[in-house]
Amino acid sequence: MHNYSEQAVDLEDEIIAPPAASKTEAGSYPAADGQTNLQRLPVLMNILKLADVAALLLAGFGAYLLRFGLERDMSSDSHLFIYLSTLVTQVSLHLAGAYRNRGLGSLPSMLSSLFVGSACALCVVLLCGYLSRTLHEYSRVWISLSVLLSGALLVLNRIAISQVVQRARRADRLTETVVIVGANEQAQKVVDTIAASARTNVRILGVFDDRVERELPQALRPHMLGSTDALLQYIRRKRVDRVVVALPWIASERIHALLKKLRTVPVRIDLVPSDMVWRFPTINMERVGDVPVLTIANGRIDEQIGLLKRAEDLIISSAVLFLITPLLLLIALAIKLDSKGPVIFKQRRHGFNNAVFNVYKFRSMTVADSASPTVVQATRNDRRVTAVGKFLRRSSLDELPQLFNVLLGNMSIVGPRPHAVQHNVEYGSIIAEYFARHNVKPGITGWAQVSGLRGETDTVDKMYRRVEYDLHYIEHWSLGLDLKIILMTAIAVWSDPNAY
Repeated sequence: MHNYSEQAVDLEDEIIAPPAASKTEAGSYPAADGQTNLQRLPVLMNILKLADVAALLLAGFGAYLLRFGLERDMSSDSHLFIYLSTLVTQVSLHLAGAYRNRGLGSLPSMLSSLFVGSACALCVVLLCGYLSRTLHEYSRVWISLSVLLSGALLVLNRIAISQVVQRARRADRLTETVVIVGANEQAQKVVDTIAASARTNVRILGVFDDRVERELPQALRPHMLGSTDALLQYIRRKRVDRVVVALPWIASERIHALLKKLRTVPVRIDLVPSDMVWRFPTINMERVGDVPVLTIANGRIDEQIGLLKRAEDLIISSAVLFLITPLLLLIALAIKLDSKGPVIFKQRRHGFNNAVFNVYKFRSMTVADSASPTVVQATRNDRRVTAVGKFLRRSSLDELPQLFNVLLGNMSIVGPRPHAVQHNVEYGSIIAEYFARHNVKPGITGWAQVSGLRGETDTVDKMYRRVEYDLHYIEHWSLGLDLKIILMTAIAVWSDPNAY
């Protein structure tokens, strides 16, 4: 999808912190495809889920083999019974809390939820078989062996995963890094509670507060690292899992202003509730070292820079590149025959966490115009566009080399479109939450582009609307939404009047 003309911008590599650009050490930002400690627990939990599915299927087929040997072929009804029983058990385990991150690593907790979930699943399967009058069709020995085998394998899965979690915690690979905003009694309570908690691994990196001139709690002074402006730079240099806001809820205006500022960095933002909530330890809230927190922003970011999104990108980009290799060669030949210059055009743009990278495109403009030091957005009937380039831009085929950016990990198939560095500096100083677009990897296509916001952004209002759509995508991301955008893109490239 097109936003800007393909013009080279010779600006110094830098990480931009709102509202203006500020230089940092090269390579000081987190790697775009790096995995935070906060992401590792969900990964281990997904591994446990897959292991449980494999265990249930293995138990069903293995028990059948033990009961009947190789002489008797399994009927389609028996296959269906195994698959449905596996599905019922998985749902029951979910409902029983067997896949909650908080219980991962605690073997007694995992075994307790396993027992409840498995017992309920067995009751449901037997009851359905009885009511449908099909239970008598299945061997009781087979069902009994399946129950015993599945129970043993599910227990072994939890023993294994608990050992992995314990080793990872000892190696400091599951320690959540936290910074606290607000130097007050509430923050002191958070620090003390986390320090006293032996149940989870949480490390407090420091405390930030804008009102440093006032009297601070004595115990917090060694933890003070600066203002919230310093916090933004701190997060871009160090890997931080959470920002815990310990301000009183009555300070709603201050919290809202702080939220707008913190949303521009790729980190989960949590709010500590009032003291009354702390008095109910059984309340259903996420806890950080026994501290109840409510996620108020960037709650889906971990998933979007995690393994599932990366797997989606690798599978789709690899498959598409394999299928369109002849087309890429034909386009390269057409560009060479049409005008002088390189086939591939490179432009430096901002990616995840504002890191600068080179985006690849098929060249669609003349070399002289492409080399201009000033970035000018492409307009309708732009004289700089070549004959072949006009068709490439109209059909979005010039974007195909960005599939290699996806393979390299600089970009994603779906995400906010990357803008030229010069335009980021310009609009980042005008639109407060502009840089929140960089909390995830940029995409070849995005929610804004398929929603009619493709093409030239010649006014601040147009860019503001595009930012709104990008932030909506980030906050509501799902695999289904990505697939929807991909399908909408395939339709839009042939019918969008803003493609030029």
